Amino acid sequence: MGRGARVVLVGRPNVGKSVLFNQLTNSLGMVSNYPGTTVEVRTGESSNGSYQVLDTPGIFSMLPISAEEEVTLSILLERDYCLVVQVVEAKNLEKSLPFTIQLLEAGLPLILVVNMLDEGEKLGIRLNLEELERQLKVPVAGTVATGGKGLKKLKQVIEQELRKRGAGKDYLSPLVDYSPSVERSLKKIVFNMEGIYRFSKRSLGLMFLQGESRAEDLLKEGEGNNYRLLKEIREIECRDFSLLINSWRLHKVREMLKDVARVQEKESPWRHTLLNRITIHPLGGLPLLFLVLYVGLYKFVGVFGAGTLVDYLDGYIFQEWVIPHMKAVVEFLPLPGLSYLLVSPYGIFTLGLRYGLAIVLPVVSIFFLFLSLVEDSGYLPRLAMLLDRLFKMFGLNGRGVIPLVLGLGCGTMAVLSTRTLEGKREKFIAVFLLALGIPCSAQLGIILAMLAMNPAALVIWGISLLTVLGTTGYLMDKILPGEAAKFYMEIPPLRIPQPVSVIKKTLARIQWYMKEVIPLFIVVSLVMLVSSLTGLLGLLTEMVAPFLQAMGLPRHLTSVFMIGFFRRDYGAAGLYTLLQEGQLTVNQLLVGSLTLSLFLPCIAQFVMIIKEQGYAKGLVILILVILLAFLAGYLLNLLITGLPWSTGI
Repeated sequence: MGRGARVVLVGRPNVGKSVLFNQLTNSLGMVSNYPGTTVEVRTGESSNGSYQVLDTPGIFSMLPISAEEEVTLSILLERDYCLVVQVVEAKNLEKSLPFTIQLLEAGLPLILVVNMLDEGEKLGIRLNLEELERQLKVPVAGTVATGGKGLKKLKQVIEQELRKRGAGKDYLSPLVDYSPSVERSLKKIVFNMEGIYRFSKRSLGLMFLQGESRAEDLLKEGEGNNYRLLKEIREIECRDFSLLINSWRLHKVREMLKDVARVQEKESPWRHTLLNRITIHPLGGLPLLFLVLYVGLYKFVGVFGAGTLVDYLDGYIFQEWVIPHMKAVVEFLPLPGLSYLLVSPYGIFTLGLRYGLAIVLPVVSIFFLFLSLVEDSGYLPRLAMLLDRLFKMFGLNGRGVIPLVLGLGCGTMAVLSTRTLEGKREKFIAVFLLALGIPCSAQLGIILAMLAMNPAALVIWGISLLTVLGTTGYLMDKILPGEAAKFYMEIPPLRIPQPVSVIKKTLARIQWYMKEVIPLFIVVSLVMLVSSLTGLLGLLTEMVAPFLQAMGLPRHLTSVFMIGFFRRDYGAAGLYTLLQEGQLTVNQLLVGSLTLSLFLPCIAQFVMIIKEQGYAKGLVILILVILLAFLAGYLLNLLITGLPWSTGI
């Protein structure tokens, strides 16, 4: 075993792989109570530095039906590794062990980790892990990863297996003897295979019989002219091999579990059962959704975060203490340019740090706390189930709910999470809607705080934003070729969020914000400063002024839209400053808030869009978003002009 040894974590979604990854590597990766948290492969070094750990997206079987499963299967087929650690749930062994059989048939060096033993015990499930280990002939470890139970033993087992097995092991006897028709075809295929593969020939033969595309590609490349013979063997039987093979594996698992699992039925508490039903039924789920949005986003993030905290940090700490003291210090220094750099209208302290620390940081911190609570409760998958039918009208399905909800936290990471969606069509629609009208946490919190002063304006803004998003999604569904992918998602149990987990995730996200975003705020303030000194800002103001005037907005809002491209929340903070200075009417605030909400994605999100969709589609999204934002602002201004509250706050 050396430092180059690599261990791959695999398993169904939401079984605790990422928790184990964090425990094995002492990292602070995001772990949530919904499937699809891991959308790309994460790599970390074990706590003792003796091996690397790969955390992979969720996978159900060797026959992938989602992008996440394709990624994990590719790793198993193509990457170099020494050991596979499969993580399964104690309460769902029947669903997970068929994949264990597939891993063993592939001849992969394996450790089975039975996680969430505590949840299994609550359901009356008692497991004999020694018997399971005897039947599978591979090490089996039991853990409660969230509480650290069994992790010390698991680490010891991993190191023992790495020393013992090195680069792998030879394929031994089959675990399942399939039906005569399957075995007959399989033996002919294996006998005629000549290539050398990472998976055993029996495993590849089974995947080939089931029509798995990656196996077909590997055999086509590795067998050459012999591939036609393999296809002829498969076609002789004319059977649904996939159904046969899966049913025999499931039968084998059930036979094994007779000696492994003892279940003492425990009646679920009626409150828990009732809450489960309420969250996914429209009659109960929709009122609950509005309650979550009202309490969580409006009251907690908007009123408390963007109102109370921002008023204190900006109005008292920065405006009355930091900036006046900084101006006093600068005046004593014999450097006249330093005052303009630090405390002018576009100075580092008055614009960059003030916006970043006093206006945006408290909002995103409160939102990160709210998002962590919602994630760990298991509510997001239920929301996906609830809104599946509605989202089909926009070319998406229930899985599209999660990227859009995550977009309320950070649009950049939400674009990355669209990898969990099925087809290119769904991914493009989701990315477009994220770029167009899903405000990030800081922007949303600041806008909610500003519009909360006039509830009617807040309602109009919300209806307008949803109308633009809904209409755009509906038209895209009708225009773009193809149909919405079928919806499937495993629903995790509802859980009371653990304070330690919630705090760790919130702090990790705040740490990311401080490292990645605050420096960008300083850069933006310098760009605005240079633009002001060189006259570029004035030129842009002249160019954009006609569009702003058509929407009833003042010319000096140009700088707000300009800095909004660097950071959406930065633009919202600029709007907040103009409101505090009394430079906006209610109409202008409402139109400006809607246009800014729909305006360009920030630079970081735009870069991610290009990475995920390519330059051509990224440019199309950029142009269409600009046009739709200004069109929506123009139409809203026409509709609300003349309302009795339009002259001032």
